Amino acid sequence: MFKNFHWGHGITVFYIIFVAAVVSVLIASFGVDHSLVADDYYAEDLAYQQQYTKTQNGLEEGEDKLVVNVDAAQGTLEIVVDANAPINGKVHFYRPSDQSQDFSMDLKSVNSTISTSSLLKGKWILKVEWNEGDKPYYQERQIYIS
Repeated sequence: MFKNFHWGHGITVFYIIFVAAVVSVLIASFGVDHSLVADDYYAEDLAYQQQYTKTQNGLEEGEDKLVVNVDAAQGTLEIVVDANAPINGKVHFYRPSDQSQDFSMDLKSVNSTISTSSLLKGKWILKVEWNEGDKPYYQERQIYIS
C-alpha cells in the first residue's frame, strides 16, 4: 500500500492538512462576537479625567456614598445613595458577557428599588452616576444575580 508513497506525496498531504486547518480556523473566527466594550471608546477615553474626578468625589469623604443590596429571595435590587440633597442621576447596567443586554435607568431619589426578574443570571456591573447639587459623583459596583 505504501510502496509507491514517496516524499512528494508526503508534502502534498501536509499542505492539504495545513490548508484545511487554516480554512477551519478562519471559518470558526467568523462565528466569534468581536463587540467592543463601548461603541465610542475613543470619546470615553478623552473624557476619562472628568470620570476620574467624579469617582474621587464619591470617595473623598472617606466613606462610600453608594450602597447596593441584592435580595435574591424577593428578586429586588436596592440602590441607596448617601446624599444630603436631592439627587439626579443615571444607573447603567453593564453585562460584560453580552453587550446587547446593557441598559440604563434614571435615578431620581436616594433610595431606589429595582426588580431583578428581567435581568439574566450572572455578573452585572452597575455604573451609577449622579449629581448632588452641583457636584458630580460616579461609582461602580459588581453584582451577581442568581
